[in-house]
Amino acid sequence: MNLYLFEVPLAFPEGVHAVSSMGSVFHGALMEQLPAEVAAHLHTEELRPYHQSILFTRERGAVWRFGVLDEGLFCLLWYVFSELAAIELRQKGFSVALGEPRLLQEATEEALADAAFETDEVSRTVDCAFLTPTSFKRGGAYQMFPDAQLILQSLLSRWRSFSERVRLDEPDLAERLAPACRISSYRLQSAPFSLERHTIYGFRGQLRFYFAGNDMVRRIFRLLFSFAPFAGVGIKTALGMGAVDVIWKE
Repeated sequence: MNLYLFEVPLAFPEGVHAVSSMGSVFHGALMEQLPAEVAAHLHTEELRPYHQSILFTRERGAVWRFGVLDEGLFCLLWYVFSELAAIELRQKGFSVALGEPRLLQEATEEALADAAFETDEVSRTVDCAFLTPTSFKRGGAYQMFPDAQLILQSLLSRWRSFSERVRLDEPDLAERLAPACRISSYRLQSAPFSLERHTIYGFRGQLRFYFAGNDMVRRIFRLLFSFAPFAGVGIKTALGMGAVDVIWKE
């Protein structure tokens, strides 16, 4: 599995502001730019090999961010964005200018595994910045609060779906790991994410996790949380939810 994180600068029309809920509209516009057979295949995937989100920061302005878990799809997206000067949002009635794509991070599953399992020591603490609304679904109901087991299950599901060599197939692994993955501090707020027919509420902001457990447990945490920026966390990540950055504390 090859992993890529990249972003495309966005220039909105005057008076229009970038909001995370636009991710759904941008996703639809992107599908129109892909070959029909590729878009149709991605639409049928239960877990799609990418996540995308619309972000805004004072430092970088508005950007369209992608995490991609497939080399072929990454190459196709990079080509599309290298050739495309603007993207039309037909639902909104305007176009958004696109800058040159910028590669933020590239890795392989083997490199992430080596950093987790081959180093002398691994950190017990990681800071996670949830950049767009993040939510989960359990028992048919939305879960808008952060829960270690749901976060781990989300990451494990994606890792198991796309990993080719480094397997984490032990049954009930998320349930067994969760007691050792502890929230030690947070600065969160509830956040809505609007879709065409309804609104999903989730959380966004800062979470710090402390990892207890034995050495091997902490190494699995290192692998999964290092994977998070590429994979996204929770539901509707292909539509713009669940974008996350991580910073390891030494």
